Amino acid sequence: MSDNIVSLSPVRDQLFLAREQRLMAQLAAHPRLIVSFSGRMESCYAMELCRAAGVSVRAFTVDSPNRSRRDIVRARRYCEHYGIDQVLLKSDEMIFFDHDGLATQAPDPIRWLSRFRDAHPGLATIPLLVAASVEDAEAYRAHFGSPPNNTLWTFADEGMTTRDFRYGFHQRQLAVWGSNETGCLSLRFSSEEDMDGDRLRMVDMAEQILADMGLPAARVFFHYLSDGETMLGRVRVDERELAVAFDRREEILGALQACGFDLVTLDLHRMGAGLPLEQVQP
Repeated sequence: MSDNIVSLSPVRDQLFLAREQRLMAQLAAHPRLIVSFSGRMESCYAMELCRAAGVSVRAFTVDSPNRSRRDIVRARRYCEHYGIDQVLLKSDEMIFFDHDGLATQAPDPIRWLSRFRDAHPGLATIPLLVAASVEDAEAYRAHFGSPPNNTLWTFADEGMTTRDFRYGFHQRQLAVWGSNETGCLSLRFSSEEDMDGDRLRMVDMAEQILADMGLPAARVFFHYLSDGETMLGRVRVDERELAVAFDRREEILGALQACGFDLVTLDLHRMGAGLPLEQVQP
């Protein structure tokens, strides 16, 4: 059976609930925990069980070029709703937390978080809960060796697979914190050679400004023109936001130029797609 298919079975439900109780009992043994909260289904489920167990939690969320915008937004919404102290750690490095990405030439994600925690005296003694499946834990140990001290791998130790996390995620209806925002910032670049810390921050800032302008689904794509110097920001919006984007095109132009883009185009799809903003006429 595919890992994407979760069978419905009363016996499975009972066994899963029993394991949840064991997990919550183990988590409750720690009055305070720092949770590696990426917004992926594994970390959402782990955070939910921590709250159910009465554990005082603080969230560490890494925002790097390869992180899904959907997951970052999901983590933020969850923390805002439940009043959880969230520390957002922005990085220009590619940092992977899943078993598919751990084998790449990327930093050790758990040591990366542990170093940040240990650098703050008030946090250094609090265990870091790693919401890892059995598959993630095996990939981590194969690539990085033994994990750093004062980290908890409670879910992997209990035998939770990716499929089990998916089951728990849907059982607890955690998809309610999701959004339509998808993709990683690294996908906003046509060439990896164009991507560096300054350019990533330009794109990130531009998308945040557009979201504040009422265009939460807008995406900004970075391009160099043929001269290798002129920076083009190509704004893409979905059909629901076309009218707002068209009406506010001058504001969009000014906002993205303030971020550092030399030229800006607005993809209007059926309405004069890809015209420079100053050429789009009412």
